Amino acid sequence: MAKTNPRRRNRPSIGLALGGGAVRGAAHLGVLAVLEDAGIHPDYIAGTSAGAIVGAGYAAGLSVEEMGRLIRNAGWRDITEVAWRKSLSIFDTTPLQQWIASAIGDIEFIDLKTPLAAVACNIIDGRKVIMREGSVVRAAVASAAIPGLFNPLGYKGMLLVDGGLVENLPVETVREMGAEVVIAVDVSPTLRHGMRPDSLRDVVTATMLIAASNTQIDARGDADCLIQPDIEDYMPWDFSKVARIEETGRHAARQALPDILASLG
Repeated sequence: MAKTNPRRRNRPSIGLALGGGAVRGAAHLGVLAVLEDAGIHPDYIAGTSAGAIVGAGYAAGLSVEEMGRLIRNAGWRDITEVAWRKSLSIFDTTPLQQWIASAIGDIEFIDLKTPLAAVACNIIDGRKVIMREGSVVRAAVASAAIPGLFNPLGYKGMLLVDGGLVENLPVETVREMGAEVVIAVDVSPTLRHGMRPDSLRDVVTATMLIAASNTQIDARGDADCLIQPDIEDYMPWDFSKVARIEETGRHAARQALPDILASLG
């Protein structure tokens, strides 16, 4: 398990719940930048799917700028390859694992600078799995393994897939870690402005969005501070819009900052 954050403070402990949303998760970077500028640093981080990947980088000590460059320079081909020899998915997760490992190395949870939890789902029984030990890279990839697109990861006799199926906005998880004030960043759009799928990838992603929306209704209300960047018009796999998506996170965080500061006393 990660060591308790040594930063002591005369304020409540802060938990950051980073939700899933594929490339829309780049908005998390804008939020983190604004929080840093305001002197707000999380004591605990829980992430699901894209939120687990961003959370892993941040907990490992990567700067927002470093993560932004990595995502802006990435593309669909950098994180996927066809799973020719696997029957459980279209794509293999090996490139995604390699991409994350190239940024943070072969690090384990105990080595992180900030305690982190990655949320996944055991596809065998549908239960939530919270990963807080072992390989951070494998945990982040498991949390983001969209069923049908990415192959499940074997873990302690389980088959893990995208945590959005069970807790897309991990407010409960980060509170269980010890957070007294939870700042939740919701990057999964509502369904009222849904876009018509144009490919199998879009169909699977839309299915995940529907499932995820059902898991985060209560979570939005349970967060002490909810940040919802305006990412409705961005497709979940459009890497060309990463810079704009980051800016939506900055804008939403600036608007929420007064309430966040009030929550922290």
